[in-house]
Amino acid sequence: MYTLTDGNSVSIINESYFYKTEPYYTIVKNEFEGINTVPSSSDVLDAYIVPICLEKAKMAGIPVRDWVISYSYITLPAVVYGLNYFSTPSDHFVVRDYQGARKVIRHVTNFGKYPFCYQKISESSEVETHVSIFGRCVNCSKQVQELAEQIYAVFRMPLVGLVLVRDGDELFLSSLAPVRYSQLSKEETELLQNLLDTRVNH
Repeated sequence: MYTLTDGNSVSIINESYFYKTEPYYTIVKNEFEGINTVPSSSDVLDAYIVPICLEKAKMAGIPVRDWVISYSYITLPAVVYGLNYFSTPSDHFVVRDYQGARKVIRHVTNFGKYPFCYQKISESSEVETHVSIFGRCVNCSKQVQELAEQIYAVFRMPLVGLVLVRDGDELFLSSLAPVRYSQLSKEETELLQNLLDTRVNH
């Protein structure tokens, strides 16, 4: 975990910000002490729960996929996310047939114990992932970069994975996900390191 000081605010940079992790408790401690911290505890709680993430993004004018919470019913094709305590938005499943959907639903619901979230997509839709570092993406289109900047302005997560659905010329937010340092490309690692080298305490 890294802390980056910029003026009167402190940014917490980590692979994930899940509830009850060291980064999450560090953010809460800072807030309790009156330190302006990015992201905030509410930012990270909202970001990792897919339906809440999408509603918050939608209210800010970010294009998102429509979502449904279900225990069994699904309209195909779709992107599926688990909603149980142990699920992570990193685990998204694109399902295009009912046999595959049944297998995925059993997995994400632990055989029907928990609900799941699905987003209806078109037959031609494609799911793509990008890494956002303070709202910047490396080697991406202008469209992706503009969306990353919008998302950072709302959720203020220094390091986050963007799961996007491309449908023709349109691009939609599907979820925000944790990012492992080991998954960063050379260019992404260099961008993050350059930011840390200038203003870092850890």
